[in-house]
Amino acid sequence: MNKSVMITGINGLLGQNIVQEFASDHDIYGLDLTPSIFGSVNNIHVNQLDLNDTVALEEYIRLVKPDSIINTAAYTNVDRAEEDQDIAFAVNGQVPASIAAICKENEIPLVHLSTDYVFSGNSGPYRETDICDARGKYSESKLSGEKAVLESGAEVAVIRPNVMYGHGEQLKSSFVAWLLGELRNKRSVRIVDDQYNNPTYARRLASVIRSVIDQKAWGIWHFGSKEVVSRYTFALKIADTFGLSSALINAISTVDLNQKAPRPLRSGLICEKLNKELNIPIMSIDEELALLKEEMNVS
Repeated sequence: MNKSVMITGINGLLGQNIVQEFASDHDIYGLDLTPSIFGSVNNIHVNQLDLNDTVALEEYIRLVKPDSIINTAAYTNVDRAEEDQDIAFAVNGQVPASIAAICKENEIPLVHLSTDYVFSGNSGPYRETDICDARGKYSESKLSGEKAVLESGAEVAVIRPNVMYGHGEQLKSSFVAWLLGELRNKRSVRIVDDQYNNPTYARRLASVIRSVIDQKAWGIWHFGSKEVVSRYTFALKIADTFGLSSALINAISTVDLNQKAPRPLRSGLICEKLNKELNIPIMSIDEELALLKEEMNVS
């Protein structure tokens, strides 16, 4: 008999990649605000549900009785969160707290996806043990969710990715897909050269989540690529991997964008703990982009 996993935000980029990781030997139960994109697959069951409806959420979890829950759902519009902070804190803070409380009561392990934005971005890259210092309402809301699940008493793993990218279907936004589309259509783009991260490839993150659950590795984990680079350098690497012109990519500064919310400039995540304790290799950006190209079947 297959084990089962419940995925919130199942239609999103990471949710779709988690489905690929677990579908061969798990029954999958998904929750999302939008209708399922998975069609009629026997072991994938998706229900439209507002996660803010705690009663309906608990009823669903009690009904399906998953062996584990993965919470990928989040309010991700960093700038809009400055105005819609009530919604941001509801989705990023209160929803994880509710899920964790239900997990504690029903003895279900929880993997919660967080972000490098819980740090200030002044002195990265960061270890799991570094002190959080969220800046802006999005960041504060994500940190509140982290704290809630870690203090819930449930079996919890918090995984922090940064600048997540990958391949999926019917996605509202994808940096790689957007950049490839612009470059293929010979349109110039502006990319910031003063924000530093080690980007996280969603396909490999899904594999990390599987390892964390299989090994019952509760606690906080960081995952990204081997090297920390600017967004501009990352864009150049994407262009090079896919054989497109980097001449269309222009470097700008973050201040030029005049964004409402602060951005962590010197961020990035140190992933040694994941490598040493779970024996998960940390790959270079070029290696992971090559995997993405293969995944997308681009010659």
